[in-house]
Amino acid sequence: MSSALTTARDSVSEIDQDLLQSLSTAIVCCNSNLIIEFTNAAAQVLFELSDSQAKGTSVLEFLKHPDMDDILRRCRDTLQSTTLRRIEIMSSGRQAKLVDCIVTALQSDNANQLVLEINEVNKAVRQLEEDIMENGQQANSAVIRAIAHEIKNPLGGLRGAAQLLERELVKSPDLKVYTDIIVRETDRLCGLVDGMSRSQTRIQPEPINIHEVLEHVYHLARAEVHDSLYFKRDYDPSLPPVLGDREQLIQAFVNVLRNAIEATGESGQIILRTRVQRQVTVGKTRYMSAAKIEIEDNGCGISSDLIDQIFYPMISGKAQGEGLGLSIVHQIITRHGGSISCESQPGKTIFTTLLRFADANGSVNP
Repeated sequence: MSSALTTARDSVSEIDQDLLQSLSTAIVCCNSNLIIEFTNAAAQVLFELSDSQAKGTSVLEFLKHPDMDDILRRCRDTLQSTTLRRIEIMSSGRQAKLVDCIVTALQSDNANQLVLEINEVNKAVRQLEEDIMENGQQANSAVIRAIAHEIKNPLGGLRGAAQLLERELVKSPDLKVYTDIIVRETDRLCGLVDGMSRSQTRIQPEPINIHEVLEHVYHLARAEVHDSLYFKRDYDPSLPPVLGDREQLIQAFVNVLRNAIEATGESGQIILRTRVQRQVTVGKTRYMSAAKIEIEDNGCGISSDLIDQIFYPMISGKAQGEGLGLSIVHQIITRHGGSISCESQPGKTIFTTLLRFADANGSVNP
């Protein structure tokens, strides 16, 4: 349907509305100011209102996404289509629904206009995806524990042998560089295995200040990178404590931040941002509010064919990447009862984590 819509030469009002009415896909047509001018029958069912009720209303009233205004205006101005997956819409009956949305810009003599193709994500499909992910993570955990056990013993022997060999090379200092490589790479592999193992340990949740965790992660990263890399910390100081395991959350956010650093290089920008997210589903539970933590970078972005797979193990867009970092992140956040997602395009990648607040007694605050 997108290709047919993008070939339209005239205004939205001249598109064959009879054809659009026959589609099972929800179609919403907006003018350059993002005001709805047309909805087909499927869109009216989805939004629970008539075409006359929708006309003259901003489409932003229904699409609940923090950057939706910027995304739609950029699409309109650049005439580039974009796809938004698993975003929430709010019907006129205040019912939240999860949808996939394709946004297409139409060039007009007066001003560019937008056509939105919206498909609701079926609850059965959502449950199947969650079950697949959960079962996959359980299998991954068992595999990781087995790998960690099998690898660490020979690594310890390898390191010891390298140190003994180094003592025998006192008279051949030129060869010491090779034993140094063995020891250094052995330590690196041990560190990787330890990180994999720690992500499988039981979490010990307690009320923690998420900003203290992020500041710790920031200072760790700041010490490792070039001064020309710009960091911005945009925190909401009113954020209540979250319920979490401090050490494991540090590990998770360090992994995400290092990904951002690798994507931006030495002269990019990284933003650490916190906000309160209202009326949100975290894990499988609906909450009045939750903590939203975003790590945004202006790097090269993530390939569209990888974006839906980046939290699976052994998936990496880097030539030298093990593909474990983000898988570990997903496991840690999921085991906290939270969620993590990613949106990416060249020049703007955002990893968004949702965590539950703790009440004064240290329990989950619904």
